Amino acid sequence: MTTRDPSAVLNDPELRSVMVRALYGTPWAIPVGMAIATVVIAACAIITGDTVFGLLSVTMGLTGVFRLVAQFLYQRRQSSISTVAFERLAYTGAWATAFTMSCFGAYSVAFHTDDRIVTLAVAQTIGYIAGIAGRNSSRPFVSNVQVTFAALPFAGALIASQIPAFVVIAGALLMTVMLTISSSNVIHRVFVSNFLKTRDLQTMATTDSITALLNRRGFIDDVEKRLASRDRLHLLSVDVDDFKQINDTLGHDVGDALLALIAQRISSILSPCDKAARIGGDEFMIASGRASDDIAGFAAQIVSLFEEPVCVGNARLSVSVSIGVTNATGETVERSLKHCDLALYKAKSEGKCRWLSYVPEMSEAYDSRVRLEKDLARAITDGQMELHYQPIYNPRGRTILMCEGLLRWNHPTRGLISPSEFIPLAEQNGIIKILGAYAIEQALKDAMSWPEPIGVNVNVSAKQFHRDHDLVGIIHDALRRTGVSPHRLTMEITETTLADDKDFVIEHLHRIRALGVKIALDDFGTGYSSLSYFAELPIDLLKIDRAFVGSIAISSKAQALMKAIRGLATDLNVPMVVEGVETPEQFDAVARFKPFGIQGFLLARPLPKDGIDLIIDRRVTLPAIDRPATPLPNQDRSSAA
Repeated sequence: MTTRDPSAVLNDPELRSVMVRALYGTPWAIPVGMAIATVVIAACAIITGDTVFGLLSVTMGLTGVFRLVAQFLYQRRQSSISTVAFERLAYTGAWATAFTMSCFGAYSVAFHTDDRIVTLAVAQTIGYIAGIAGRNSSRPFVSNVQVTFAALPFAGALIASQIPAFVVIAGALLMTVMLTISSSNVIHRVFVSNFLKTRDLQTMATTDSITALLNRRGFIDDVEKRLASRDRLHLLSVDVDDFKQINDTLGHDVGDALLALIAQRISSILSPCDKAARIGGDEFMIASGRASDDIAGFAAQIVSLFEEPVCVGNARLSVSVSIGVTNATGETVERSLKHCDLALYKAKSEGKCRWLSYVPEMSEAYDSRVRLEKDLARAITDGQMELHYQPIYNPRGRTILMCEGLLRWNHPTRGLISPSEFIPLAEQNGIIKILGAYAIEQALKDAMSWPEPIGVNVNVSAKQFHRDHDLVGIIHDALRRTGVSPHRLTMEITETTLADDKDFVIEHLHRIRALGVKIALDDFGTGYSSLSYFAELPIDLLKIDRAFVGSIAISSKAQALMKAIRGLATDLNVPMVVEGVETPEQFDAVARFKPFGIQGFLLARPLPKDGIDLIIDRRVTLPAIDRPATPLPNQDRSSAA
């Protein structure tokens, strides 16, 4: 906790504002007190007929009106009047009251012997001093001057009267003054100390310890105040792309240092109308009062801040951010934050390192996604999930080698939903583990009715390799329950499966192979690291991505690439399957490289169980592979071998 000399913070704007608020903190006490004093002095004027009392009564009344107007203006918080001006108004009213009260007391004792008048003067003055001690003790400068003005002239008049009783009253009055001044100073120190401690605690509660920006609580408090004031406001959600990978590979200390540097870069371009915060993890928020026309440039400027690498210790890190923007003016905090998140999610899904503004269509897509997520949770129990199978052919023997099982969701109202729509959703909410287990079990059950040589392939998501999910046990149990030979099952993975925890995944792949199950590397050639993964992984089958097939019939470069991959697979003794064959020309071009298998729409689209059974039982013929081959243009047949 910070400690400070209270006298050193009198110019602290926030502290000064609180102290001025204390001066106006009892709105009814001042007018009531002023009215009582005016009535008392007026009563003395009526009793004695003394015009001086009449003038003092009028003066007290006018002073009361002045203080009442000041109180009214303060309550209305007139923007044209500063805190310092309100402070001076309070001083003026308080000291004028004290001086008038002092004149009343001194004049009563000096010029009147009527006990009623003296009693009223003594009672009013002492009561006033007591009121000062209670109301203005947090501001000793104000109260000490008030007490001095009110008491000293009156005490002097009491002593000058040489009446023993008055002298005793004067002594008691002076003692009261001394105690009031002393207690006022002590109360002031306690007040300031408590204020500073409270402010420090509030700062700690609303400030992020890593970046020194506002935290989530502090940010929301600030946004709520600005929205309540109907200020123009835009919110920007700034998320660091792939921050988890940096944290996992370089450690949390480097991650925290990176967050602090990111905060510094963002803070360097903020204007007075901007407030930045770190609301958790790698997500920052900015509340900006800039004009709508300036927000686009501001968001783009934040993205461009990270075009240059960030140096953290000895590490030079390439960092990018994605940003979601929304106009929060007139909205609630909750809706604005949700809109920001939706825009950020869209920016992430479109490739990261960019910014997007919220549009209503994002909410519609989100609502649709939420409904789909709820439906997905009960899709398996309601029997809506099924496997469709696409055969993989041996181009030489013209036989089916295996069938790849592909999940299909037969939604009750939307019909068949593509895996590209529901698999990412299942991966995000954890349902993929349930879907994956279902796919393995169902694929093996369906394969039980196929002839022994024909195998079944099942795709595996990276999420199924999480440490809290026993994929090996699920495969083992499914094989045991169905009785299908392990060598007939192939698990297909992509290189993205290794992104989170490569060593853990490779260890489990070896354990899966130990069961007798084969491993296929799917979509080979689409990632920059495919060759390195090819060397590390326990691979039994290589599946070439459709990207290599599109121009294979007409492009010598595509043919050269296929020849190189075929040579690599042969040297490593790994069978090769080519995916995405859609035309007879592509089929013939690929077949000349003698792959282990060919797969694609030309041969068969994914079919439900009864459809694939017809093909396996040869009750459906495939003309696409029962015809003469088409020669490759401008190329000798032997060159493909």
